[in-house]
Amino acid sequence: MKNCKLPILRGINFGNALEAAPFEGSWGIVIKDEYFELVKKAGFDHVRIPIRWNAHSLHEPPYTIKDYIFERVDHLVDEAFKNDLYVVINIHHFEEMMKEPEKYRDKFIALWEQIADHYQNYPESLWFELLNEPCMNLNSDLWNDYLKEAIEVIRKTNPDRKIVVGPADWNNINRLKDLKLPQGDENIVVTFHYYNPFNFTHQGAEWVSPSPPTGVKWSGSEEEKKAVERELDIAVDWSRNNGDVPLWMGEFGAYSKADLDSRVRWTEFVARSAEERNIAWAYWEFCSSFGIYDPLRNEWVLPLVKALIPETKI
Repeated sequence: MKNCKLPILRGINFGNALEAAPFEGSWGIVIKDEYFELVKKAGFDHVRIPIRWNAHSLHEPPYTIKDYIFERVDHLVDEAFKNDLYVVINIHHFEEMMKEPEKYRDKFIALWEQIADHYQNYPESLWFELLNEPCMNLNSDLWNDYLKEAIEVIRKTNPDRKIVVGPADWNNINRLKDLKLPQGDENIVVTFHYYNPFNFTHQGAEWVSPSPPTGVKWSGSEEEKKAVERELDIAVDWSRNNGDVPLWMGEFGAYSKADLDSRVRWTEFVARSAEERNIAWAYWEFCSSFGIYDPLRNEWVLPLVKALIPETKI
């Protein structure tokens, strides 16, 4: 099964690893080589690897990225390729730029100049995602300027590589209308993240203040389903009105403090609804608090895997 606009359809995020602070493993997750084979055999066709490049580079010009992080990412990208997986790498948790955009604009561009140069000869199955969830003071107007400049820099060394761009306000569907893309670039993919209803998907989330109370269920009622469909249709309509740009739901998932039955119902409905609309997706995430795999027991959370990939053979 393939998306009619993209060579990918169903993916998984290797989250809470290379975007952790101050290093991989700080949040309890280290990406193991065998994970790539596991997700391929389960039926996924791509992985997204969030990376906090800004934490592994010089703080002053020329903002040189440290060799060790390139070596680590190179290894993971190669493992993805060994398993015939597409891979998306991004700049993730560049929190300094969200707070002080103008101060960190030059670093953002310099990071992409280096990343693009380093990977310019890699296969086309490596994609670049400019920035995870632009937000706070990095508003739509500023972000449109920054993404234009970043794409221009990348295109100098990677003229045909897929570049993923999302809207401001945490890649919010409702901010797609403010997104300005460069004209004539046929290798742009637009992403959005989907976590609605938020009080269900993030119930009990410690990093949210105030944290939504636990005990919220998602029953799959007609009203609940229509709410999801209406919001996904916002993305479809925007794409149709902007040259049918391909869509990729780069994150969606429900936190483990929700009951498993509700998580399964919601996950399955969101995934199928996206596919019906030719929207590729990547679930958040593999083996942490939203995860579909238990790294301590080395076993799948099978109901969630089957919600994502009903025909899986695992």
